[in-house]
Amino acid sequence: MEELNGVTIYWLVSIGLLVGFVIDLVMMKRGISLTGNVFWGAVGSVIIGVSMISLNVFGPLVYAALGSVAFLFLINVFSFDQEHKDSAQAK
Repeated sequence: MEELNGVTIYWLVSIGLLVGFVIDLVMMKRGISLTGNVFWGAVGSVIIGVSMISLNVFGPLVYAALGSVAFLFLINVFSFDQEHKDSAQAK
């Protein structure tokens, strides 16, 4: 089982940064910015990874990556919806 130490935190942050970058490439200038995707990807990965390590789940880094993707999806969908409402009100 994984233990919570500096190396694990490094990998959680790295996974989150990579996931944030890939999500930004997929969204193609919609949703939040690159900086927001990378930051919230790292935050989501650390939160989910630490939660999985605390619960003694096997493969917490995999769950952190999948959870970070889901977390960023929700953030981007709701920010895109707000952006859509703002442009509709301007017309």
